[in-house]
Amino acid sequence: MNTIPKGKKAVGSQIVFKEKLDGHGRRIKFKARIVAKGFSQVPREDFTETFSSVAKFTILCVFLALSAHLNFEIHQVDIVAAYLQRDLDEEIYMEVPKGIEHLGSGRHYWHLQKTLYGLKQAGRQWKKKLHNVLSNLSLVRSFADDCLYIKKEKGKIVLLVLVYIDDMAVSGPNGHYIVSFKELLGNDFEITDLGKLKFMLDILITRDRHNHLIYLNQSAYISQILTRFRLQDATPVSTPLLVKHNLSTTQSP
Repeated sequence: MNTIPKGKKAVGSQIVFKEKLDGHGRRIKFKARIVAKGFSQVPREDFTETFSSVAKFTILCVFLALSAHLNFEIHQVDIVAAYLQRDLDEEIYMEVPKGIEHLGSGRHYWHLQKTLYGLKQAGRQWKKKLHNVLSNLSLVRSFADDCLYIKKEKGKIVLLVLVYIDDMAVSGPNGHYIVSFKELLGNDFEITDLGKLKFMLDILITRDRHNHLIYLNQSAYISQILTRFRLQDATPVSTPLLVKHNLSTTQSP
């Protein structure tokens, strides 16, 4: 459309390009995504509540420790275009980003029907949608963390699901429960089955199921940080000061 209703303000937009990396820091592919400039949204007109929690690192450790103790299988599932799944509660118009050709001249606008990456309420709307779907699959949200869902049968845990935005770690006593969960989840969302859990939150995860052990490794993430700040060729040294050493401005020359 070439115009928007009187009194409405269009949200800005842009195309974002990104390199997608695997768990070892190797480049896989390039991605292009249209995102909204959420900072241009007007409070109480374009959005109200925005908060959406993510899984705490301590809960991830508890999830892995419990899975190791119970000797559960752990798989990983990714939701494709998660933030595009939920309808909007507000009436929002967005400018068509530069680089997308349209017939005619002048500015063009889109009337958004669903949430979009960058919108203030996108994360919250997605979380509400996912919670409704998981609840319908008989999964109960944990009191310790609302990103951890548990399913029990006859008083025993048969499924643990840890959610981090659009990424899920799924744990169960055998493949039957996990496969069944993936199939049911696929009825509501387009999913990518990533198989056994190997990499999550920039952490490489390896298992020793015989001894009920799980090892966490963040070397790939550390390498990315070093490369980002151009320190990948720096000579490693031990920490020069004690952790509890106090510095003050009077020590500066």
